[in-house]
Amino acid sequence: HGFFFFAWFGCPSESNPRRIFHNISFVHQIPGMKPLLELIIGGAQIVGRAFTRAVREEFRTSQQAAERAGGGRQGARRVANDSITGMTLQEAKQILNVTEPHDIETIEKNYKHLFEVNDKAKGGSLYLQSKVYRAKERIDMELQKSEQSGSSEPKEPKT
Repeated sequence: HGFFFFAWFGCPSESNPRRIFHNISFVHQIPGMKPLLELIIGGAQIVGRAFTRAVREEFRTSQQAAERAGGGRQGARRVANDSITGMTLQEAKQILNVTEPHDIETIEKNYKHLFEVNDKAKGGSLYLQSKVYRAKERIDMELQKSEQSGSSEPKEPKT
């Protein structure tokens, strides 16, 4: 039973993975076993380090995005809304060709026009039609939040 513990988890006092199997006679009796086990442990360490690095980078990126969106709880909410619709408020305003997100009439007019022009039955693009829909959805979310908070117009992050 002791062999399996040392073979899979290594000796707690050993920090060098190449030395873990040095004193285990069973590993030396099977030709090619020691290099194979060293390769497996080395590969697992490399994958573990890469995974840790990727998680740290993702965490740092999400924090930076929240800071750019205004920081604090407001920034976190804005990042969450951006991730739900897949676009920022600025992108949504560009797609619908509006400068003021509270100009509901212009938004509706541009939305209807762009949605109809990009209708697949009329030779349009379903991809573009979905972008128009998501842009309208994103602006509507911002308008809802501004109404709930009592503000007359949504605030945008400074870029």
